Amino acid sequence: MRFTRLVLLSLIVGAAAACEDDKVTTPSEPPHSDLRFISAVADTGAVDITFIDQLDMSNQLGKNLGYRAGTAYQPVEAKARRIRVFPTSLNIAATSVVLLDTTVTIPVGQRITMLLTGPSKKAGQLKFVMIEDNTAAPASGQINVRTVNASTGAISGYVVNAVGDAVTGTATFNNIASLSASTYIGRTTGAAAMRFTDVGTTTVRASQAGPNSPAAITGAYPAAGLQSAGTTFSVYYFSGARAGSASLQAPAAVWFVDRNPCDDGCTI
Repeated sequence: MRFTRLVLLSLIVGAAAACEDDKVTTPSEPPHSDLRFISAVADTGAVDITFIDQLDMSNQLGKNLGYRAGTAYQPVEAKARRIRVFPTSLNIAATSVVLLDTTVTIPVGQRITMLLTGPSKKAGQLKFVMIEDNTAAPASGQINVRTVNASTGAISGYVVNAVGDAVTGTATFNNIASLSASTYIGRTTGAAAMRFTDVGTTTVRASQAGPNSPAAITGAYPAAGLQSAGTTFSVYYFSGARAGSASLQAPAAVWFVDRNPCDDGCTI
């Protein structure tokens, strides 16, 4: 009888332990922000940008990032984060050179761009500039547009219908300082282009038409583009490169998507 009771007790304890093992746990997601990298380093080739404090919740897309190029947004844990920048190379001696080793504090619950800027050839000059990107939905039937000045001098920007349009009157974005962003403006969906000038003049330094929305596919959510209401753009102005491809030696404007039309949900 005693043996029987011991067996029953063992079965009960084992069943209880099994029930404990079967409990479903939901891992908690740490506070984070959505982050992308954009390179404004004009005096070198491509770079590799790497979080070196942890792999989880880190944007790992910043490899072989060329001048004027950017990554997609990825969730990054919000806290003090350590980042290193290396030259992109197949030569281990070259790619192991640390161009920048820094710690940045990632805020909570934002969408941000980490703009890598400064001359890489001068010690202590390379740095990240954190730019907050707006995720608020544009007004109904509109897109939002702003400019970000990734060059070393002030510029003005004109939002026009096409790159050949004359720049007249007051600039849409006037006298935007180096490494700073304008406010967003709303614009009805449709063709648009950005033309950048020297402040106080009509001397055009760079022009670029915005990206059209891809053709709609039945059953798919709308994609970002000039014809997709709810899209938000930042148009970056970059100065000419001092190294690398000859095609980069002139100033340029580049359109980046800050917000997709369905970021807050869509109905097909």
